[in-house]
Parts: sequence; structure tokens; C-alpha cells
Amino acid sequence: MLSHEDYQKIVNRLMNILGKNINIMDTKGVIIASGDSTRIGSFHEGAKIAASRKIDVIIDDSNIEYYKGTKKGINIPLFYNGEVIGVVGITGEPKEIIGFGRIIKELVELMVQEYENKKYETLHSRAMVSFIKEILNHPNIGHEEEKILESRAKLIGFDIKKQRSLIVADIRGFNDFIFSKNLKEIDIQELKENIVEFIKSKLNRDEIVFNFNEDRFVIMLSSKNPMPFCKELQEGVKKKFNLSCIIGIGPDCKDIKNYHTSFKIANELIDIGRRIDKDVLDFKDYKVELLIHNLSIDSALFFEEYKDILNSKNKDIINTIKVYFESGMNINLASKKLFIHRNTLTYRLNKIKEEFNVDITNPYVCMKVYISILINQLSP
Repeated sequence: MLSHEDYQKIVNRLMNILGKNINIMDTKGVIIASGDSTRIGSFHEGAKIAASRKIDVIIDDSNIEYYKGTKKGINIPLFYNGEVIGVVGITGEPKEIIGFGRIIKELVELMVQEYENKKYETLHSRAMVSFIKEILNHPNIGHEEEKILESRAKLIGFDIKKQRSLIVADIRGFNDFIFSKNLKEIDIQELKENIVEFIKSKLNRDEIVFNFNEDRFVIMLSSKNPMPFCKELQEGVKKKFNLSCIIGIGPDCKDIKNYHTSFKIANELIDIGRRIDKDVLDFKDYKVELLIHNLSIDSALFFEEYKDILNSKNKDIINTIKVYFESGMNINLASKKLFIHRNTLTYRLNKIKEEFNVDITNPYVCMKVYISILINQLSP
């Protein structure tokens, strides 16, 4: 069932506990793992009989000559799901080790179960990730394809009717970090796995995380409000790995057709976050930015009249206009967000009108200037 390397690891673990030589043989009596490396690959007749007859075989001075390739000891069949899968042998005087026989047998069977479970979990996880990657990259799912994907989802236990939040986390400066630390390929893969395990430790049992490619990680949450999780994730990655990340939260996925669109939008939000210097962007809060992000670059020509504002070296002007508009043009609310006195904000708005001949207090004008700023920030 397991590889020879896996069985050898079990032997090594048990020998450290028991202090006696242990062999594991297959059902044909061939030694596949042993504390005595010279015996690996040799035939053990006592083990073959133990496996075929499903009985314990004790070998001592009185019968050792009848068993080819053996030493004194006890040999006990191993079972998995009611079937013999091999034999475990303990070398030594039977009367000294007989008391260990049942314990060792149970320990080996438990370890085999442990290894099998891990192997299944690994294969299941790979199948799950492969399936999810496929639906993330599948833009147009027809009726027939949908039925096939639904059947495959059932096979791996992926409930496509369950509503999920799709999150993409992008590690800032990942390549620079790798070069600064002079990491080798195996170190890079280990780092990615450690990040996945760290994120997984914060998820519920039915939630999913995997490394999509290079510095991007996909997370699927069952919770309806992903923002607190994303904030906590950001802080945790910074604290544990000294890395920062930009996070995009796509629209909720309610059926199998939603995943591609949500994934695409989450990735676009990360691109927007880089341009406007935001760390966590939720689709429902950045719909205008997404629309502008997908406009043709020629659309910027419609806002040529505000180029003097856009080209201003005074960053306070841009920030003031954005915060003022996003605050519903409410002086009191905007001044609080800007951490300035309301009179200072009023002064800035008057100064903009005086210097650029643009009345920001006019709602329609303010909207056009705001959109111009976004286009300027989000254009390639």
C-alpha cells in the first residue's frame, strides 16, 4: 500500500521507541523495510507463512532451521480493512519480546492508517485545487458542460450550490523578497506551502485556500462578511512572514458560473489597489473604479479640461477632492476623514476654484473631476 520509504520511516520510528530490530515484509515474504539494511530485499519464509495463513509465527531455537532467511523473533500479520497487507517482525528472543508483539502490530497498523489518510488527503486536495482552477479559468460554461462539472464536483465533495466569498491575495514584492533572501527553488516552494498552511489554520473545515501561481493565493470563505478575515490575514502575514499583501474580494459565488467572473474581478481589484494605494478592496465598494479600469484609454480625452488639477504636484488637492466626493460632499464628514478643521477644508475648496477655475462644490462638476482623477490613476 505504502512505498518502501514510508514503511522504512515507520520502522525507524518504532525502533526509536522499542530499541529492538524491526522488519516489515510484504505478503510474499520479502523484507521491504528493516533496521538491518542488509536484510532488505531478502526472503523471509516465516513472514510468507504468517501472511498466507493469517497467523502469528514465532521462531526460536527449536524451529529456526525450518524457516528460510529468518532469525529468532515473532512475525505478526498486518491488516487493513480486513485484508492482510504485510507482516511485522521483531527480532530477538521470543520470550523477551512476545509482550511487545500485539502493541507493535497495532502501532504499525495505526501508522499505516495515518500514512494512507495523509496520502488520500493530499490526492483529494490536489483534485480539489485542479477542479477549482479549471472553473476559475472557464469563462463560458454551457448547459452540457455545467452538468459535467456538477458531476465532477460531487465526486470530490465540492458543493457548488454553497454560497462562497472568493478572495485573491497577492504578496507585494514577492520576487524582491526572494532575491533579497537568496532563496533557492525548494525554499520558495516551502515558503508558499507555509503561507497556505498559515491561511488554512484560520479557515473553517469547509473553506479552501491554495497557491494559484507565484505570489497569488486563492481563498474561498463560507462567511458572508469576508472583510474582518482579510484584515486579520493581512496582519498575520505581516507578523509571521514579514510580507505585505493586497487583497481583492470578488462578488459572491452562488453557482458554478460565478467563479470565473468573481476571480477575474478579484484580480482586477488587486491591480486597482496597486494604483490607488489600497490594501483590501471589496467588489461592492469599488464598482466605479472597476468600470473605469475597464474603459478604453481614449476615454481620458473627455476630461482634458481638468488636466491642470490632475498634473498638480500638490497631492493634497487630489486627496481632498476624492475624500470630499466620497463623503457625499459633506464638509464635516470629509474634514474628519482628512484630519483637518472644516474651515481648512473650506479654504482648500475655495483655493481650487480660484487656482483652477473649477467649482468643486457643484455636484456635477465634482463628480466629473472625481472620475477624471480615477481615470488618471487607473489608466496604464
